[in-house]
Amino acid sequence: MVSWLVFLLAAIYLYHGYLSRRMDRRKLSHSSYYEVAYGGEKKCADQAAAILKDVGGYGRLLFNWHYISENGPALADVILLHETGVYVLETKDYGGWISGNPQEEYWVQTLGAGKYTSYQNYFYNPLLKLSGCIACIRQELPEMKWLPCYSLAVFGNGCELENAGLSDGRMKIIHLKQLSYTMYGMIRSSRTFLSRQVIDEIYERLEKTEMQESGLDKSRRLYYS
Repeated sequence: MVSWLVFLLAAIYLYHGYLSRRMDRRKLSHSSYYEVAYGGEKKCADQAAAILKDVGGYGRLLFNWHYISENGPALADVILLHETGVYVLETKDYGGWISGNPQEEYWVQTLGAGKYTSYQNYFYNPLLKLSGCIACIRQELPEMKWLPCYSLAVFGNGCELENAGLSDGRMKIIHLKQLSYTMYGMIRSSRTFLSRQVIDEIYERLEKTEMQESGLDKSRRLYYS
């Protein structure tokens, strides 16, 4: 009887410790919603771009590419046009715990508000946003329907990604610190599709969409490697 009582008390103590570690998320929290949503996002995008510049092979980078999605005007943080395809990045320098699956419209950011309490912010699924961006890119490059396009939702290193295991070959949910070797693995497993000339022409055509409301110059032809 005494042994069972000791076991029960030990179990309660361990469970209390688990709850304390689980719910005390102050070290992962930001001081305001403004900081959560906007505070370090540009810095995160700049760091991601710096990593992409060191990727092997020929490539061109587009920053803050504006496009029109089904939900209206939108912006892609970083696009890498590479020999192996198009890599579109959405960067989020969020704190807390990030959860959500690729099909859900909104993901959840959980932040600590006290030792045993927390609150949640909802933000639009970055993979759905990237999917809309890729659809616009394909629309502007109709003669390249076979072009491989990849989505990367890149989060700052100060959060916990509860949905990181949902990544696959064309879609990644990763921390910023994982971007370098993730790109290395994706590029290594792909074959070269695009020549330098094609990459440069795609770059010019996509860049032109930000300057012309009517879209791209459809008369130009692309050459493939």
